[in-house]
Amino acid sequence: MPVVDAQYSPESGRSPAEVIIDALAEAGGVDPLELPPLYEFVDGDALNSLFEEHDGANNGDALLSFRVENWNVFIRADGRIRVCDGTRPTDPEPVFESTPI
Repeated sequence: MPVVDAQYSPESGRSPAEVIIDALAEAGGVDPLELPPLYEFVDGDALNSLFEEHDGANNGDALLSFRVENWNVFIRADGRIRVCDGTRPTDPEPVFESTPI
């Protein structure tokens, strides 16, 4: 079951990494400053470049996933972000429903 859903949008003035950090903090019930640095788990600059350049225009189903401690993080090219508790079993279903092209 998803814990936190978030959305990255270039118009927000925030990077994808910033949105992910806030989603992780919300999922864990902690202040974002209490989290370990994101760079310990994923290259934040590469993540930002990939999703800021892609902007969801071509393939909204493209998906990147990585793990931050006990959290599974998923981000789609269309900017949808989902943070799930990696310690709880989940039904074998897609992380995101496919969107029609």
